[in-house]
Amino acid sequence: MVLQRRPLVIAIYDSKWFMRVLDIVKRRGIIFHHYYTPTDVPYGSVVYTDIEAVSRDLSHRGDVLVVYDPEKSCRSLEKALLATMYVTGFKSILVGVDPGESISYVFLGDEILLLYGIGGVGDLIRDVEYVLSCMPFKELRVKIGSGSNSSDVIHAIKAKYRDLHVEVVDEYSTTPSKNRLEEATYLYKKLRGLKPFRYRDIYAAYRIALSKGVEVL
Repeated sequence: MVLQRRPLVIAIYDSKWFMRVLDIVKRRGIIFHHYYTPTDVPYGSVVYTDIEAVSRDLSHRGDVLVVYDPEKSCRSLEKALLATMYVTGFKSILVGVDPGESISYVFLGDEILLLYGIGGVGDLIRDVEYVLSCMPFKELRVKIGSGSNSSDVIHAIKAKYRDLHVEVVDEYSTTPSKNRLEEATYLYKKLRGLKPFRYRDIYAAYRIALSKGVEVL
């Protein structure tokens, strides 16, 4: 679930950065509009742009927040994305990891789903790097389920980020089953409508992120 409360409008000239921004915005589950003219911008929008003329043309719109980013920085992009939720950062970002042959993981910002993925350790580290480099937060914790391949994931994370808080969580009762449909329905809303039995390991990763673990020193 994304607590988007303001429309996002994108106006980007640089084609490579445009494609990168689209990928990030879609992964975040944020609804957006393309920029056409100043009068087409919905009331109360956040406009993210690398075009000076767009920033200038919208200067008279007191209801619109323009994030002008000629440097094409992920931190400025995140400023715009967070502004759609009326927040400037997160108190806590929790990463839940369900290890196995394929790794499933979620990133929760103050319990709001930011990112999820299924892949290898490299995919997880790529997203950890993005969060560390681009998102404003006070605390980040990575919580890894105690299943198979957990030691490899822990080693990879600690080898690259020695000072990062990493915890091991007992995986018992983290994967949904058919006799917990009420709980699955609740999580369905939290996880942007991901189907619980198709994405059962993502559901497990979500539970792991919110569970208490034992810190790895």
